[in-house]
Amino acid sequence: MTCLTSQLAARAAGLSFAGLGDPVRNWATRAFADTIACAIAGANDEVVRAASMVLPASPGPSALLGRAGRLHPLDAAQINGIAAHALDFDDCNLEMDGHPSVSIVPGLLALADRQDATGADLLTAYVAGVEAEIRIARLSNPAHAERGWHPTVTFGVIGAAVAAAHLLRLPAERMAVAIGIAASCAAGLRANSGTMTKPLHAGQANRNGVQAALLAEAGFTANPEVLDHRFGFMAAFNGGVPENTDAALEGWGQDFALLSPGIAIKQYPCCAFVHCAIDAAAELHPVVLRAPVEQIEVTLHRKRLKNIDRPLPKDGLDAKFSTQYLTARALQTGSISFADFDADRVFDPATAALAAKVRLNAHADSDLSLGHVRVTLADGEVLSASASVAMGRGPANPMTPAQFRAKFEDCAHRTLSAAATARLYDALMALPAQGSARKLSALMQPEPTTPEMQTKAAPAAAKER
Repeated sequence: MTCLTSQLAARAAGLSFAGLGDPVRNWATRAFADTIACAIAGANDEVVRAASMVLPASPGPSALLGRAGRLHPLDAAQINGIAAHALDFDDCNLEMDGHPSVSIVPGLLALADRQDATGADLLTAYVAGVEAEIRIARLSNPAHAERGWHPTVTFGVIGAAVAAAHLLRLPAERMAVAIGIAASCAAGLRANSGTMTKPLHAGQANRNGVQAALLAEAGFTANPEVLDHRFGFMAAFNGGVPENTDAALEGWGQDFALLSPGIAIKQYPCCAFVHCAIDAAAELHPVVLRAPVEQIEVTLHRKRLKNIDRPLPKDGLDAKFSTQYLTARALQTGSISFADFDADRVFDPATAALAAKVRLNAHADSDLSLGHVRVTLADGEVLSASASVAMGRGPANPMTPAQFRAKFEDCAHRTLSAAATARLYDALMALPAQGSARKLSALMQPEPTTPEMQTKAAPAAAKER
């Protein structure tokens, strides 16, 4: 049998910017920018503040996103990874059954700050990491996710290691070692969805992935057959090694998983499994006010319902996984926004009363992303709508440029000024042309308002501890 680990490492190490066509470069640029925006939006979230009281914070070259200060690359990778996943607004992938970019971008940028890498190098390393993690998931799911593992960290830490190793220009044999180290750092349970520990998973993936690449560069050893070894990653996490691993290798550099089924960018800051119900409910919003609502039926794929049946969310994080709450809010307002996870809305009596009328049903259609919402009004009228959204808006059904920019600005404006947001957006949309990661990351931080503040900004984050 072909050694999957070494073959995957060889392909990832050999990926070049020149080998990325315009569709890959364009979508990768958009996904990279979206992840940065999500990290800036989450920079001052409660989970980041709590983590910052405990996690290491050694001064260094790597920018905190949405906050002042620069830290050691591993420390910045971890805290920025938590921030990027804090609001559950980052992108998704159907094959991975998780969040591909959030596991890679924060750590990769932290390492790029240390290296002062170019934008082209950043983008190429990002694509290498994303392709690796999704292709491993292609062999591992659904068994992996159904066992309770959280793919964002279990696959993501390997993607982060591959991306970091690529940026460090490690040869294939050293990249295989980085994968071996990262595989021993893979851990995260879906049981922690709806808690602060879920964004901690993203922080783990970034820190441990970058650490694996740096250790490999320093001469550390690990099993270079870790993915398909009889005591390796797939045997432990999936219950067995597939007899045929060609699906992870075929079409490398030609058929990009990033494009098909694609990385899907979220329109709503909540679990992607509920987005089809939100879209369908939003369609009914203008007409649902005709009479009081008697009953609401939401039908989703049976595989999707396992983690999103939460009739009484206990807080804003839990509400991001509540089909009942999210459907009720979408019927009431026509959309879902950041504010819908504030306590006053999560525990709003009118929303709670409407959510209590939601009944969940399961379907077994071949389209996992298909959702139906059926509303019965008190006067007997029945309204219905359906939607199929594969975990967000992907290359096949993208947001318009205006919609994407509106999301970026909505995120970045939580920390940056309008002018700073515009400068950052323009720079990220031209990522391949950027010559300095440090200059780029500086745009991701709030502008000091006085010369004295500018002088103090660098060590500020460390002093918080």
